Amino acid sequence: MRNFLISTAVNIVLIFISYFLFKKLISGPTRHKIYEKIFSSFAKFVISIFLITVVITSVSALVLYKTRFIAYINVIAPALVSILVGFVMSLVPTRGIGDKEKK
Repeated sequence: MRNFLISTAVNIVLIFISYFLFKKLISGPTRHKIYEKIFSSFAKFVISIFLITVVITSVSALVLYKTRFIAYINVIAPALVSILVGFVMSLVPTRGIGDKEKK
């Protein structure tokens, strides 16, 4: 149980680190364009996130199996998916249409 709580805390920290990192690295208009492209269809978004998650987990499992570190799959795969979650979080616009521009 203790290992689960530690892994959960690390994943939450990874989500927020990747959120702030992607928010600083990718400019606002570029993030908005990516957001509009990804979220244009919610069904397409859900399916693509599912497929990306499966690919991340499969590739990490294959790499860990080849390097004989397969015991760590339950720690490393969710950490990699947490980075994806932080990226998706950074794409969501923070200002609405009615908000005024900064002066």
